[in-house]
Parts: sequence; C-alpha cells; structure tokens
Amino acid sequence: MTTEITVSEDEREQKRKLALLKAIGFDKLAPEQRELALNISRKYELDPLLRHVVIVDGKPFITRDALLFIAHRSGQFDGIEVTKPVLVGDYWEAEATVYRRDMSHAIRYPGRYPAKGKNTAYAPEMAIKVAESMALRRAFNVAAPVVEEAWDRDIPEPPVAPQSLAERVAQKRQVLAANHELPPAAIEDGEPDVLDEPMSEAESAAIPLMCGAEDKSLDTGECEQLPGHSGPHRNAGGVWPNK
Repeated sequence: MTTEITVSEDEREQKRKLALLKAIGFDKLAPEQRELALNISRKYELDPLLRHVVIVDGKPFITRDALLFIAHRSGQFDGIEVTKPVLVGDYWEAEATVYRRDMSHAIRYPGRYPAKGKNTAYAPEMAIKVAESMALRRAFNVAAPVVEEAWDRDIPEPPVAPQSLAERVAQKRQVLAANHELPPAAIEDGEPDVLDEPMSEAESAAIPLMCGAEDKSLDTGECEQLPGHSGPHRNAGGVWPNK
C-alpha cells in the first residue's frame, strides 16, 4: 500500500526558505542576527545569494561587490580610479576615486591593509578593495558596515562548489526541492535536502544550477540566480525585469 505524502503550501515555503538560508550559511545564525542581515538586504535591495551580505563574528556586513551593485543600479556611477598599492611601513596603501554623473566633485578616499600577519597573501589587492569600499560607501551614501573595512577579522570564505557527480546531483535536487519542482513524495519530513532515488548523470546534467533567463534587448547575458527566484533577474552585467 502506497501512502501519499501531502505537503502544504506553508510547509513548502518553509522548506524553500530553509534551503536558501542553508545555501548562504544564514541557517546557523540566531534568529535576531538572521533577521538583521535580511533586513539590511531588503533595505539596500541586495541579494545574499550573491554574497552581497555576509556574517562576521555574528554581525552582518555588506561587501564591495554589493557597493558596486548599488553604484551601477543608481544610474549615476561614472567610473572609479584606483592608485597602485604602495608599501608604507607595515601597511599596503591605495587610494580610490569614485565619479558620479550628478556631482561636480569626485569622492576620493584611502585604504590600507596590513603587510604582515594573517590573511596577507593578497595584501596589495585587499588594500585596493578597502579603498574602493571606503570611496563607494561615501559616494552612494551607504551607512551599513562594509566587510572590507573589517580586515582585522576572519572573513568567511564562500562555500566550495561541489565537484563530484554525487555532490552536483545533491545540490541540484536541493534547488529543485526549494523551488517546488519535485513532487511532494520526494521530500521527506525534515531537512529539504534529504531526498532519495539519486538522479542519473543525464538527468543531472539536464537541470540548470541557475535561472538562465535573459533579455534579448539587453546585452547582459543569462541570469545567475537560482531557478524560480523572486525579484528582478541579475548577474554581473546588470539587472532586468523578471517578467
């Protein structure tokens, strides 16, 4: 006798949210920390899935990429210049200049990064990122703290993309479950990634890991967000309406 498993819309939504929170590491946060991070994301219309917002020592920070996203989205961003990093004492230093179309004066700000100690393999490049973050934050009036300014803390690395077939199959099935593309019977009570009957390699390869939508009238390429996402399509080239 086969027992049919019924999953309500509320349960589906909870599983979808949990899968997305796990994908960005927010599931391990205290509820108040998670809510603060998500509110910052909503305030600046950022996407945690693209690592626009990260958690360091339990506190949310936005990233340099988020600032660039805000700048490009504004329509007023007119470019950025950065000086070559130089070693001054125990720090690499650089200076970034941000230009806005609606301002007669550029926003210029320095940045530095320690030459010795932990996390110094790319110290010159980090000095550039700090300078860019400082200047972009001021040019576009972003009050939220920026992770590149917190160089004295351990910055979490992004999750490593799965390499083996089994890992890729598990990830794709988790995405499908989160976006209601698997039948209810395939989702057991508990974690949304606890699924059975592994897919064949052909089935796995046929399922995209990203949305893939594109606007033929815009030269932006394909959307790089998860399938079935809400809000506008976006990738490194820009954003466009989700019709």
